[in-house]
Amino acid sequence: MPLTSLNKMLNAASKGGYAVGYFESWNLESLKAVVAAAEEMRSPVIIGFNAGILADRRRILPPENLEYLGAIGGIAARTATVPVAVILNEIPSVGIAMQGIRLGFNTLMYEDATEDLEESIRRTRQVVKAAHAAGVGVESKVGHMPIARNGALSSAEARRGMTDPQEARRFVRETGVDALGVSVGNVEVLMKGKARMDLGLLSRIRDAVEIPLVMHGGSGIPDEQVGALVARGVCKMNLGAALNVAFLNGMKRILKHGGKYVSPKEILGSGLKVDLLAAGELAMKELVKKKMVVYGSANKAGRVGQRNTRGVTDDRL
Repeated sequence: MPLTSLNKMLNAASKGGYAVGYFESWNLESLKAVVAAAEEMRSPVIIGFNAGILADRRRILPPENLEYLGAIGGIAARTATVPVAVILNEIPSVGIAMQGIRLGFNTLMYEDATEDLEESIRRTRQVVKAAHAAGVGVESKVGHMPIARNGALSSAEARRGMTDPQEARRFVRETGVDALGVSVGNVEVLMKGKARMDLGLLSRIRDAVEIPLVMHGGSGIPDEQVGALVARGVCKMNLGAALNVAFLNGMKRILKHGGKYVSPKEILGSGLKVDLLAAGELAMKELVKKKMVVYGSANKAGRVGQRNTRGVTDDRL
């Protein structure tokens, strides 16, 4: 299928009372797991890669060429039988955002590093202007998302930097972003314990802005709370850390069986029972399928592109 726009996908989710999942990939196998899960569940999906991690200075290999990632994301979307958007996530600079537009990502998540609201608005507006001219949707974020160390975080730390509804209103109005990530108790990479969500704050943010809301840090959010988030305007759920764990656990199951391997081609990419990457891919696919049921997007592939709540088809971006 052709790439599906962020606006079209999230408008359908808002109308249908569900959220679309962004399941972050880091290589070909993880990307294949997400697309295969979406096709089996007949769910719209957002696929993509994290721009910040790719530029991590601790890497012992050079970062992947964004052109490679844009190309495989585009191929995955075009060959899928369900609606797919391709996002470049957590972009740390305007320059990388411009690269993402040029290389075929039809959605950008621009995350300005400055804590100065005025400067963040200025740079985000610059990204939005260029992206919209190219038919690319833009998500951004207001508020600070805490990151769990070693998978855990205290409740006091989790409440720092929560999204201010009035700042969110101004940011959306002055930048023109299409979706807004918020901080209401959600935590990045939270694997020990569960996030304590401030649903009252989320409701106030929903009242302050009219665009779809995005929940980062999905790995630490209890499944039973997703419905309450969707009811308060969340149309996109991000999942990352839990996918990493599922993929790794799939590979570990193969390693535990031992075996005498002669060629690395058998354990890395053969598709045989002894293939570590295949085991990781299949394990990750099952988790993505489960989350699509939780998010409510399963069997909603046909809803994308239907008429919106105002009675007109939204073909923007």
